[in-house]
Amino acid sequence: MRVMFTVFPAPAHFLPVVPYAWALQAAGHQVCVAAPPGIATGVAVPDFHRAVTAAGLTAVSCGEPERLSVHDRGYPGFAGLIPTIEESERLVAALGISEAERAPWDVFHHFALLTMRNYHPPVPRQDITAVVEFAREWRPDLVLWDPWFPCGAVAARASGAAHARILHSPDYTAWATAKFAGTGERNPLVGVIEPLARQYGQQVDEELLLGHWTVDPFPAGMRLPTGVERLPVRYVPYTGGGLMEDWLRRPPSRPRVALSLGVSMRSFFKGDWGRLAKLMEAVGGLDIEVIATLDANQLLDLREPPPDNVRVLEYVPLDQLLPTCSAIIHHGSIGTFVAASAAGVPQLICDTDEPSRITGTPVEGGIDWDLKCQKQLTAGRTSRYVTERGAGVRLNHQTQSASDIREELRRVLGDPSFQKGAQGIHEDWLATPSPTDIVADLERLTAAAR
Repeated sequence: MRVMFTVFPAPAHFLPVVPYAWALQAAGHQVCVAAPPGIATGVAVPDFHRAVTAAGLTAVSCGEPERLSVHDRGYPGFAGLIPTIEESERLVAALGISEAERAPWDVFHHFALLTMRNYHPPVPRQDITAVVEFAREWRPDLVLWDPWFPCGAVAARASGAAHARILHSPDYTAWATAKFAGTGERNPLVGVIEPLARQYGQQVDEELLLGHWTVDPFPAGMRLPTGVERLPVRYVPYTGGGLMEDWLRRPPSRPRVALSLGVSMRSFFKGDWGRLAKLMEAVGGLDIEVIATLDANQLLDLREPPPDNVRVLEYVPLDQLLPTCSAIIHHGSIGTFVAASAAGVPQLICDTDEPSRITGTPVEGGIDWDLKCQKQLTAGRTSRYVTERGAGVRLNHQTQSASDIREELRRVLGDPSFQKGAQGIHEDWLATPSPTDIVADLERLTAAAR
């Protein structure tokens, strides 16, 4: 069968789908990745499709490069694209969102919707209609789409294909859709997809919003309650190929600890809120080797060079680095959590107690963004899962001193129970069906949905 993947054109959204594409391609199916070429100006890589072809997959470039809609003050409907705290609070009251539900709500309202509106403004973009037009020409049997890039659903319906979402984060969109049901409040997801759907004569219904089914790579302890039909799968980490350096082939002479604070935030914001400086102070002087994957932007917070036991490298593939490590300190992203789970490595996850929110003020030339949190969006969920499984600890740079963090690291390295907990997460991960294992299920579900 013909299978079309379509994702928000950024590495964080593309890399998680690569193992699924490989599995389908290896089974003899015809696979392509169709998406806009990237952003004409801004922080993203303008030629997204180089990442696709580097993974050995067929890329389809849809439309011409164009600025993200929420960054372009001249875009029709621009004023309504940026989430506001006032509207969020109104909906929290109207929907009866509890305090325990605030974390997923904030991610949905402030980040998921914002990301979707980048490519789904009130007037459909030429690069998005090009995605739909390609599907109409190519006639896929199955469209697998990024939940934060919902034009894939319209493309599937326009071409007569079955379609499903592939989760790259907990299912915030289906969870929010369930919260809106029966309240009389309009689900903003409808407003996101309706202009494009209307252009192709489609009605927005639950299938268009959530797909025929959902490919879900998250363990039970990390899922949000949704009620959608799920196809469980193992989240196989992929960060691209790379030459293995000589030093990675040899066992370290002392415990090695990875320190990774991600690549997405460093592309958008300067510095690291003082978090990195505290982490460096905490690891300095310990009889360990720290491999810190940081770029010049993240290092702006440091007023003095890193400690002698810290080696700073801009990038090292985690699937090469982590098998040599005794622990990892990281920012709590899903990708890094999964890489550590796959390697069976204890995790120290940076998290804070504040809500995840962002606002923006229009200024000359674009938007002045105000990120109102000092953490990664999924840090709370990943840290909770890891600590409940006894596979690591939570770090809070806002409340803990460098000496507190140092003691936590010593505890993780010295107490074998953390390694046992990490091995338990690894075994559960390994017991989940792999992308190859679900190919027959995808064939069966596609046939049933068409």
